[in-house]
Amino acid sequence: MNMILSHRLSFFAVIAACALASLALAQDSGKLTSLTEEQARAVMAKKPNTVFSLDGSFASFDALTTLTPEVAEMVVKYEGALSFNGLTELSVETAAALAKHAPSKSFGSADLRFNGLKTISPKAAEALATHQGKVLLHSLEKLDYIPLTQKLARQWGELRLGLTELSPSISAELAKHRGNEEDKTRPGVIFRRQDGAASVLRLDNIASLSAETAEALAAHEGVLVLNGLTVLPPAVATSLAKRIGNSKTKRTGTLVLNGLATLSTESATALAGFTGELVLKAITELPPDTAAALAKHKGRLHLTGLVKLTPETRTALLAHANLLLPGPLPLNAGK
Repeated sequence: MNMILSHRLSFFAVIAACALASLALAQDSGKLTSLTEEQARAVMAKKPNTVFSLDGSFASFDALTTLTPEVAEMVVKYEGALSFNGLTELSVETAAALAKHAPSKSFGSADLRFNGLKTISPKAAEALATHQGKVLLHSLEKLDYIPLTQKLARQWGELRLGLTELSPSISAELAKHRGNEEDKTRPGVIFRRQDGAASVLRLDNIASLSAETAEALAAHEGVLVLNGLTVLPPAVATSLAKRIGNSKTKRTGTLVLNGLATLSTESATALAGFTGELVLKAITELPPDTAAALAKHKGRLHLTGLVKLTPETRTALLAHANLLLPGPLPLNAGK
């Protein structure tokens, strides 16, 4: 009898130990690769682990590779930002559940983060588009659903996407982004950025643009970052040069093209028509003709990546009134 009792006690001890281990694991939300409803209840009871990043602070569920709609319904009740960077798929039902998450009241703060998500189905995009707060999709490679694009364009703060392709219609919607224009949490606080930029739009994974797509992006006001471009045909440069800057503040905008290591004289001539700040930090040398074309640009010009500067190129660049060069750079560096 004592032996039987001893075995039973050992059995229950093992079960209790497993339960405690499971509970402990459940409470460490950032390490869970899956999440049951029981674990979700334990996590929500003690609050998820918090991670801090440049995007803000988030309750971390970043190790999750799957998320059921039932569990999503539970964690979405958390009052604070949620991060799911480990998810590579998002079902329609899960997207619909997460879309119910309450938005943050802080200007520019993200509410949901899916920076591991490269694709999203049209139906899941439709569900996510109903979310009222800010969603981060830094790795999203393709966006072809207009309502989700419009939702992203309405978000506060910087808008960054991992798109590898762009259509004119999607570009036209993204160009409407004004996320830095006004802090709606603080009435009367307008133009938070010192440069008065209405928006910061980062599309660093775009390797090429059509002239039509560039024309649509030209309607964007503020800072447009296209660091993925490695080539810039004259027609595309002409379209991008049509950017008007910041219409409400009468300030010029900024065009960042730090992926361009070379620039043709024809494209330089076209870019010179842009009146805003032009950032070309990847260019290491310029022929005199190209330098002379860029010198006609009227805004601030960043050429801080130059490592070669012949006297002829330097003379041509000196015609520019607001030029930033690296220093020190010997005049004979190009010889």
